[in-house]
Amino acid sequence: MLPFIVAQKLDQGVTNPIVARLTLQNFEILQNCAISKEKAEKIQSLYLNDLTPKLLRCRQILDKLRAESEKRAASHKTPGKGAVSVTLPQVMQLEEECRSYLYEAKNFLRDLLQVFNLLFGTSFEEASEWTMPKKPRPSVIAYAEANFQAQPDHIRYLKQLPACTAPFVWMRNAVEHPGGHSGTLVIRNFRFEPDGTLTAPDWRRDKDGTTEYGPISIVEDMRISVENFLILAEDVLVMWAVDHAAIPGLIEMSVIPEKARNPACPIKYKMSLRQGALGGLANQASQPSAGGGVQAGDTRA
Repeated sequence: MLPFIVAQKLDQGVTNPIVARLTLQNFEILQNCAISKEKAEKIQSLYLNDLTPKLLRCRQILDKLRAESEKRAASHKTPGKGAVSVTLPQVMQLEEECRSYLYEAKNFLRDLLQVFNLLFGTSFEEASEWTMPKKPRPSVIAYAEANFQAQPDHIRYLKQLPACTAPFVWMRNAVEHPGGHSGTLVIRNFRFEPDGTLTAPDWRRDKDGTTEYGPISIVEDMRISVENFLILAEDVLVMWAVDHAAIPGLIEMSVIPEKARNPACPIKYKMSLRQGALGGLANQASQPSAGGGVQAGDTRA
């Protein structure tokens, strides 16, 4: 049934890693966890109807800008000696696409907080709260430091968020409120350096006369962030799932190496019976119980 639902909701199928990992993979993980049906369905709906479409849109913008940038750069010809003019390549609608990307990215991070809330019982609301507190709430990072002491790897992972998520929240805020608390977003198209070399489009965020982020290649920054957003969206669930298996001690989380993933559905994580678990249960069942306990095949009223 799940592939049918995905086909109806999205314009891409599970051959796309974003679709495979945020829908089918995560739905199967939830099926192997101790969670109420109602909560699982809410989480599935967030992944299917909110997170996956937004990240696909980010990826589409990235692919469009990358193809256009490569095309424009390839078409540029260095002017010959004595040339009186030269054509400067330009990516059409660059600023509009950048603003759209940041809009989708910020909303993606906001919606992902709703998954985090359902899993961990928190009440975060704004995308900035992944890294910044909003009274009376701490940030997600501070929450993890206070509540994930038994899982130090979770804390170390979430502490990477300032570099992975914050720049895109602040850049979007700069678009919404130019010159305000988050400063100003500066987007530069193709341009010639003083030595005549052609430089690809980049962006940066300035505040009070100082550059706080960038300048960095727009295409490269988008490429890295799409991958980071995908990893964060699946790892939020994985961090919770490893401690909430339906059968603790028998079901475990495993990572499928990238080269071993099925191209038809390239999922990364899988929850399944621990290797040797069935054999261990069989061995236990064949051993007599101490103290006159129930042995295999015995029944008692």
